[in-house]
Amino acid sequence: MEQGWKKLNELIGSLGPDGLAVRGSDGWAVKDHLFHIAAWELSMVALFEGGDRALAMGVPGLDGTEEINEAVWKAHRDETGDAARSHSRLVHERLVGLLTKLSDADLALSYNHYQPNDPKQPPAGDRPVSDWVGGNTYEHYSEHIGWISELVAQRR
Repeated sequence: MEQGWKKLNELIGSLGPDGLAVRGSDGWAVKDHLFHIAAWELSMVALFEGGDRALAMGVPGLDGTEEINEAVWKAHRDETGDAARSHSRLVHERLVGLLTKLSDADLALSYNHYQPNDPKQPPAGDRPVSDWVGGNTYEHYSEHIGWISELVAQRR
């Protein structure tokens, strides 16, 4: 997870002060990717704390991935690159702080163990929660590193 986070931040740092404002044809700027990643990390914090994941992401009542992603983008699209960097760093630190308190046995417990009252438990809710950690951290960073790299390459 930390290797992926480092790689993402190295890419972001290499873009310079105006790099976070680079916008693709889909309307997403580099900074929007940081807000998006932070939102999904906040969903992980809520997962482990037994909270409402959509509420933690700032999109209460939404549950479809595309719908959530669009709402997160709309909520943050007018914010600055500095706000994106600060927010993403603080959220990541919060998630890391929570994860460092968990044992391997804790991470082997199911999603449904941490979200027993979620009326919309996913069909794969019996899988280890570590699957969700990977999907919402290092695997997610890797996806966005690729998209950010493409976005920046197109603008050059």
